[in-house]
Amino acid sequence: MNRKLAALGVALPALLILSAAPASSAPLPWDGSAGLPTGEQKSMIQQDIGCFYRADNPGHLTTGSKTVWASVEITRCTPKPPDKCHLTVSIANPVYDIAHKDGGWTKCGKKTLTVGYKCADLISKRQFVTVGTLAMVYKGRTQSDAFSSAKVTLYCR
Repeated sequence: MNRKLAALGVALPALLILSAAPASSAPLPWDGSAGLPTGEQKSMIQQDIGCFYRADNPGHLTTGSKTVWASVEITRCTPKPPDKCHLTVSIANPVYDIAHKDGGWTKCGKKTLTVGYKCADLISKRQFVTVGTLAMVYKGRTQSDAFSSAKVTLYCR
């Protein structure tokens, strides 16, 4: 019995890793299978229906600003887009969200969603990350993805 449980413990992580691979890794005929621009990702409901998106690194718009801004963007959709899309953006530290904005369900297409966080103290160094979610619906079929930018260390001024 213990050998069976040990074998299951060894096999289970491999199964989880295999199931975590993106479902949309197949090349798309209409985009020439070229590499995606830096930071851009794709999510497909089926091979020819989906959107491309990215999360920008959080940052200050101007030097000396007390507000940290983060944005996510749907950069483009397939020629035949999904029926509707739902985009959200959050600024997070390594543990939890500190600011959030929900774009709601809208027609799929190019869209940018931005949220700001005003720093509470004047001079401290903190890590921030932009976290986004994209959900799509096409004829009752759904696909969703959570994505993030790189961690960025910023001074809250």
